[in-house]
Amino acid sequence: MKSLMIKMMACFCCTLFFTFNAFSNEQVKPNIATLVSVGETSLYIECFGKGAPSIIVNDGFGGTVKSGGWKDVISSVSKTNQICIYDRANLGKSSKSTNNYDVGTIVEHQYTLLNKVGIKPPYLMVGHSYGSYPIKLFNHRYPKDVAAILLVDPSLYGQFKSHINKWAPETDSYDDDTKKEMDAELARWQGPPTNLEKINNRTGSQLIADSDGFGDKPYVLLWARDAIWKPKDNAPEGWHPKVWKRIKRSYSVDLSGMQSLSTKTKITFATTSEHYVHVHEPEIVINEIKYLLAQLE
Repeated sequence: MKSLMIKMMACFCCTLFFTFNAFSNEQVKPNIATLVSVGETSLYIECFGKGAPSIIVNDGFGGTVKSGGWKDVISSVSKTNQICIYDRANLGKSSKSTNNYDVGTIVEHQYTLLNKVGIKPPYLMVGHSYGSYPIKLFNHRYPKDVAAILLVDPSLYGQFKSHINKWAPETDSYDDDTKKEMDAELARWQGPPTNLEKINNRTGSQLIADSDGFGDKPYVLLWARDAIWKPKDNAPEGWHPKVWKRIKRSYSVDLSGMQSLSTKTKITFATTSEHYVHVHEPEIVINEIKYLLAQLE
């Protein structure tokens, strides 16, 4: 659904190269770097700079502090505000989570972590890709703690359930290959999570569906250049027509909901088509954080 290729003129590549070098030369060291017990697990967190409101980064699926994907954003933003990033359970320097682990658990972990480290709310919360999920539920459970939101090429709220709901074996007629695909997908949905982070997206999807929007809080939705999917009218080869129709309809509903979560929504598109906008175009992420900080003054 997303193009991973971007064409650049030679002069633009050169400019981008020097821009990244400029950011890299300004890297800062954390003033907080610690492992914190949050109940049945321990989470690793790093914070940089000083100044309120604090900016809390929720990295994408599988992202860790050590991967350094946010280093250029951190270098710039930490000059005026405290900015923190942490490893979720089952990732990086954090330990494993036990029992059911879903976005609800992630939010409670994060809430406890921030309080134990002494990071005072309200927060400007930043989420990339799957990192958008904890933010919606965190805002629902602790609305006074969230001042503003920036989502960077986020995963659509509802997308996990939408991919399951595209199947209707009670009314559709599937060939053997399609039925095998459906059975495998439904088995993964009902069974224990097999993804990298061991997150139960089945229970988590319901928590997201039941959580409130952002009300009148400043909200920036920053998409990669080609992030909005434009599906074909007719089902591609190998797709059941009714399944294709359902997934298109679900996508449209999920996208519309994503873009109307707040009465103060700003929708922006990056120049890069890369999913990791904060890595390939950190300056636009920095600018949108500055925009939100200005809205809070």
